[in-house]
Amino acid sequence: MHLQDVLPLMSKMYLSRTVDSFLKDVKLNNEEEMRDIIIKNIDEFKNAERVKLNLDFREANRDITLMNRFILKCLLGSEGYILSEKEMHENVLELERQILEDSRDDYFVENKIDETSFRVYSAVLNTAWSKGEALTSDEINILYTLREVLGLTTREHYIMESRIGRFPQKGNKLHNSKHVDQSLKDLQLRGILLRFKTDDVYYVIPHDIVREVRYEMGEELRTATYIELLNSLNIKQIKTILSTININMSGNKDQLVDKIVKYNILPSKALSLLNTSDLTQLLRSLDGSNVSGTKETKIQNIIDYYENVTTTVDSDPTDERSIYYDYFDDLASRNYKALRANKVIEKDNQVEKYFEEATRYLFEKKLKLQLENMKGSKHADGKIKISSKDSLLWDNKSVEKPYTFPEEHLEQFLGYIRSEPTRVSIFLIVTSDFTQEAVYQAQKLKAFSEDDTDVAIITAENLKYVSEVWEEYSGKKEPEFSHQVLNLTGGLNRSSLTSRMEWALK
Repeated sequence: MHLQDVLPLMSKMYLSRTVDSFLKDVKLNNEEEMRDIIIKNIDEFKNAERVKLNLDFREANRDITLMNRFILKCLLGSEGYILSEKEMHENVLELERQILEDSRDDYFVENKIDETSFRVYSAVLNTAWSKGEALTSDEINILYTLREVLGLTTREHYIMESRIGRFPQKGNKLHNSKHVDQSLKDLQLRGILLRFKTDDVYYVIPHDIVREVRYEMGEELRTATYIELLNSLNIKQIKTILSTININMSGNKDQLVDKIVKYNILPSKALSLLNTSDLTQLLRSLDGSNVSGTKETKIQNIIDYYENVTTTVDSDPTDERSIYYDYFDDLASRNYKALRANKVIEKDNQVEKYFEEATRYLFEKKLKLQLENMKGSKHADGKIKISSKDSLLWDNKSVEKPYTFPEEHLEQFLGYIRSEPTRVSIFLIVTSDFTQEAVYQAQKLKAFSEDDTDVAIITAENLKYVSEVWEEYSGKKEPEFSHQVLNLTGGLNRSSLTSRMEWALK
């Protein structure tokens, strides 16, 4: 979910936490004002440096630091980077129990952590903890640096702490739900995750910042997609990866893959153990992936490919167009990597066609509008009858850069409007993003139409948002979508769409 998708579902307290996380000395009492100011400053919210700074937990309370890391690990490993409140508590505390269990397994520890690194780090860790009930900021920084030098992960640090009775708390005492709640609040105040409520309470890392969070936290791939990557390798390659740890390599492929995951061998580390020709061969099997570049580039290209793979099932198996609707934003922005990785397209030139099909599905199935047939081939991508005398036309423009509305499109759309037997009261352009120049061109097309045609530009993301929430705004048992929601000349943003649904659907 993007930030814009979550904001309408957030109440005052949680909106206030988000505002405070990146806008200082701003005091607002109205929920709508909070939503508006967050959207107006969304670039600051997404700023990579802001995210990185707020993911530095070195000065935080130890319990907060530990819980923050576990919460983010659980979210980054979940589909859509979202968990219900109940799932969050269960998953975080289970992660603690799993690390404790691993730390008691001598065979696991001996094969997971290099003997020299274990001896050196354990000695420094013991010394640091022997001085008191908490580590100082200097000791924490020394341990951070030492882990980097020795190539140890934070999880391995926790394993070694547990062996001296200091993880999760003194005496290996587990944390409780109160600790989880304290960290959930802290991460909201840092502007890293959002809390919202529908049928249940949910926490989500918004899609706008998830890539920065993943790489800063060292979580390169979700477990499900990492397993999919490993399954694309052969037995010999799997055993090459496992050769870095001294364990029994008997078992079938699934069992060996499970061992790689259990021993937490990162995707980048696993792939670095394969030779360049293996990586090239793997890239050639991944549609749309670039096979050229250094070994490091090839590894990153493979990880990038699988990062785009989702396990979301088709939202409407009764209609084959629903898969295109599920990837509406990716089709609009021509995100070829994600579309190929998830088997939505086979060829790049299918994007425009499927974008049109997704839009037709949205109007027909989500907004429950009757689509009209159009004769010939020189016409807009779709038509909806508003009345016996008026209609709505729309046209899809998928773009990799913000849509500028060039002059040739103005002439093209003017031809569509003038050739319609009924008055075109609304002409809608559906795209991925658009410039201010495009808004000026929309106003120009309205003037040239000579029929007072409103020309609106809307992103696929915002149109999909309308299709998902419009019924809630109506408050009716059998609501009917009103074309007035879209009846505007210029750019339809989230704020204007929300206000228009509030009055047009009542």
